Amino acid sequence: MTTLGVTAAIGAPLTIYLWRIRRRNHEVGRGLAALAAMRWREFSGFVVEALHAQGFEADRLDSSPQSGQAADLKLTRNGESWLLSCKQGLNYRIDSTQIASLADAVRFAGASGGIVATLGSIQKEARTNNRGMELMDGPAVWELVEPLLPASLRDDLAEHAKRRSIGETLLAWVIALLTGGVVAFAISNGGGDTAAVPATDASTRAAQDASAPAVPTPAPPRDAATATPSDATTAAEPAQPASPAEAPALDETQQRREVVERVRQLPGVKRVAWSTRSTLLIDMDGSVADGPAFTRPICTVLEKYEALRASRLQLQPPEGSDARVRFMQCRTY
Repeated sequence: MTTLGVTAAIGAPLTIYLWRIRRRNHEVGRGLAALAAMRWREFSGFVVEALHAQGFEADRLDSSPQSGQAADLKLTRNGESWLLSCKQGLNYRIDSTQIASLADAVRFAGASGGIVATLGSIQKEARTNNRGMELMDGPAVWELVEPLLPASLRDDLAEHAKRRSIGETLLAWVIALLTGGVVAFAISNGGGDTAAVPATDASTRAAQDASAPAVPTPAPPRDAATATPSDATTAAEPAQPASPAEAPALDETQQRREVVERVRQLPGVKRVAWSTRSTLLIDMDGSVADGPAFTRPICTVLEKYEALRASRLQLQPPEGSDARVRFMQCRTY
């Protein structure tokens, strides 16, 4: 009963945490990665569209399309101008200097206010000294644009988060069960020792202690001079490593992560991410021209994973290039 009680006491709250909080964190993290893999104009378009619910309308793009994340979008609300700054990278850290720069741009443009939307994070001092700017970072931006994303992408994100939560829940219950067993074992051993000592007064107990045989102490470890040949042989034998055949196979999530890491190291690849379960999005940096020389190493990586080798490749040309996005498959099922 002790084992079951401890197991339930640990496993139940962990399960609630994993499914109510951790699962959502998995979904948000994966969603932010999908937004980071988009082109900047596509990402900023989602932000502007989401701001429509707050009364904002897009006015015009003050800078050229090639300006990318350095561009400020001009919005209007109730006849007043606002500036929107979209920072797409997951590693962006918005500090007070960047907030001051946007505030200067707002004053220069005669706007009523400014908005910063980043997939990264906003530092504490920037939030404290926000100069009247509205600030939104990763999770807040995801909550804003999530309803506008394709249903297929949202379903993929939810399925991914569900699979991860199932695996983590199983592990949590295994840990809870082991902990319950250890606690029950410790209690049973401690209780047995206590029950073996009868309740006596001080003099009787002293007499019992005097007449009780001495408890033998464990023998100290023998050194090399006194160890028997069998002892030396046992100590000298190294632990046998597990054979390669016993190594656990990677699950699909680990395989996808491994594919991303390997493809990212190939020449000509700027950024790579799974935009959907069946599509690998690859941003080209322009150092290698699109063609067999660029795609063959990618296909070689995918060929090693039976469940992923038929995935579709979305080849995104470098920023500023006139080339079109190209889709291909290394092989079919």
